[in-house]
Amino acid sequence: MDKQLFDDAIGEVPPSTVDVDAVIARGRRAVRLRRVANPAVAAGVAVVVLTGAVAYTLTSGDGGGAPIGGSPGTTSAMSPSSTTQHQPAESKVSTSSVDIVDDKVPPPPCGGRLEPAAEAAARLTLATTDAVKAQRPDLKLSANPAGDYPAGTPHGPLDYYQVNPTDPGVELSICDTDATFEASATTTTADGSGNIFVLMAPTWHDGLGPVCSYPGLGTRTSCVAETGPRGEEIVKQTADMGGGITMNQVLVHREDGTRILVQAENIDTSGKIGGAPTASKPPLTLDQLVEIGVDPALTMFPG
Repeated sequence: MDKQLFDDAIGEVPPSTVDVDAVIARGRRAVRLRRVANPAVAAGVAVVVLTGAVAYTLTSGDGGGAPIGGSPGTTSAMSPSSTTQHQPAESKVSTSSVDIVDDKVPPPPCGGRLEPAAEAAARLTLATTDAVKAQRPDLKLSANPAGDYPAGTPHGPLDYYQVNPTDPGVELSICDTDATFEASATTTTADGSGNIFVLMAPTWHDGLGPVCSYPGLGTRTSCVAETGPRGEEIVKQTADMGGGITMNQVLVHREDGTRILVQAENIDTSGKIGGAPTASKPPLTLDQLVEIGVDPALTMFPG
């Protein structure tokens, strides 16, 4: 349950081609350094990791669902997750590097008035519930046991919470580079039980990138890109999570500065945990997930 899911969805990144010395020099001039919570720092020993989201250029020229391909652009690896469910791609550059808030450019709305995190979470809970119900009114939603955050703290169905990877429970700005919003629910219909998971954050880079060129969660069985009704960059994927579990997943890069991951699986907890499927198929199709992801109400920046 953290921002690493975006990178998990994109898959393992090739070894970094970053000129570390140049990055460090640029970083000292243009960005702030963040110390890593490590006793060695107090002793004056710098043991740090180069971080930053994967930055690519999406090249779905026809906007009609063609698979994404091509070579990646400049990349760097995300900072390690605070949980054990998701393993980030590693970028090994020399024996040490610097933890830099690198060349991320915040979306323009981050420079304006921002909602408090708790207010944004409450608004997004209502908006996402409405969007899901609009696609499948017959879905019964209940709390998902895999959605506890912090550990041992349950949340209601599609009840958003802000993830703070360094200090869970402490509210951050919605434009903090470490923060994400997440929500999940168990779904029940006559066909059985499944789950829905949503992750939202500001968009820090120009595009989603060649997602389909790299391994994703599970074993990908399909992956296409398309352009949404308001110019959104959309990647639709399906994956075999093993043991009969199927995942439908949609990534949406919106013009309003919001990035959304929406996924549905045919298991009542989570395919990342494992177990036997509890339905024959996910509760929402790829097209239904797209409709949720492009819903104008699901935005980090209302008004």
